[in-house]
Amino acid sequence: MHDEECQVWWARPDQVDEQRMLAVVSEAERARAQRYHRPVDRLRSLTGCWLLRTVLAANLGVDARQVVLDRTCSDCGLQHGRPRLLSGMGVHLSVSHAGQRVAVAITRLGEVGVDVEHLRTDGPPFDEELAENTLSAQELKALLAAAPEDRHTDFLRLWVRKEALLKATGHGLRLPIDQVEVSPADQEPALLRWPLPRPPEQVRMAALDAGSEHLAAVAVLTGSPLTVRELGASTLL
Repeated sequence: MHDEECQVWWARPDQVDEQRMLAVVSEAERARAQRYHRPVDRLRSLTGCWLLRTVLAANLGVDARQVVLDRTCSDCGLQHGRPRLLSGMGVHLSVSHAGQRVAVAITRLGEVGVDVEHLRTDGPPFDEELAENTLSAQELKALLAAAPEDRHTDFLRLWVRKEALLKATGHGLRLPIDQVEVSPADQEPALLRWPLPRPPEQVRMAALDAGSEHLAAVAVLTGSPLTVRELGASTLL
């Protein structure tokens, strides 16, 4: 991994044999996956853990089972927070999964957040009430000016950008998402305004190629130019 790049790795939840993943992930990660009732949810969780450990192992030159991750939640202290490499090494991490996509982002540029959402063609219609509660006044105005058939997709484009940003900062939804304003859905992702002290020009964002029926974005807390390299998990198998 080059210091000036952000790698985003993609996998499907059915891509890796479950026993192969269980041989790599930690006991805490196994237990968390087992709490999911639906098999696909369990596989997404396991795949995210396996992919993160395997990507780190490939970049750091260690065995995936030797990767020590800390997921301490800043609120309750349990192991379900965002992952951090316990040995540090200046590597920042983020994981997301939805539908048939699992994403892992890794970079040395700064804290990173990645988010992927499933854009189901048979899913619910555009939810104006949800948009009113999560978008700024300017974002909502621009969204409602779009053609009705485009609003659900445009809303999700904004959503993944905001989620990626709040994952990068570590706030998650503790920071009101309507206070984070991003560029319009038909423009390249960029942070315009938020209530945090870091100026928007010290944040970089990019749209990702998540494949059909999925939308995704990555955000890195850096003022340096951002180069994103997307890779498939098949090269790790």
